[in-house]
Amino acid sequence: MYYKLDCAFPMADDNTYYDIEDGLQFDGIKSWALGHTFAKSPPNPIIVPITKIGTSTDPIVVPSPFHDAFMCLATPDVVAAMKGCGVNSIDVYPAILQDTQTGVQFPYFAVNIIGIVKVADLDESEWTNLDGEAKMDTIFESLVIDSSRARNWDIFRMYEDTGTILISERVKRALEHIPFITFQPVPNSGEHTSP
Repeated sequence: MYYKLDCAFPMADDNTYYDIEDGLQFDGIKSWALGHTFAKSPPNPIIVPITKIGTSTDPIVVPSPFHDAFMCLATPDVVAAMKGCGVNSIDVYPAILQDTQTGVQFPYFAVNIIGIVKVADLDESEWTNLDGEAKMDTIFESLVIDSSRARNWDIFRMYEDTGTILISERVKRALEHIPFITFQPVPNSGEHTSP
């Protein structure tokens, strides 16, 4: 079984949350979503500006423990859990998320997931891609995968939609104790039945 890896935004009752300004550009890094190693390492550490949106002082308001937008960012707990269960297909780089108003810093890692897999069962999935071919930025109304194509990868990005990160059952179990991390099971070919 594979799962989509995602994370909810920690948010106070008045909707206060941290916005992560992660659209940083570095020489030698075309994208954090291509699934291959970088030609050149980013700065050490990477300083990522974050801004609190709202005024709540509720301690729940912290950056998401796992964030994947322009850059993939994770807390030390997330990285330790992944490595602790045997994940070896990630490159990690020290990062600091720094509040632009207060200067408060949160230790993080920028994570480059090595591996991109053509795993979608396009006959059983419902999908749209404005370029025609199911690659890079496909929108899935419903996703079914052929897990045999994953060849026992524990974490990878989908070739068809590189914004989708899939993880194995083993990685899910390792991450389950971390608040706000979410897992959406993905049906597998042969096990999927239409409603």
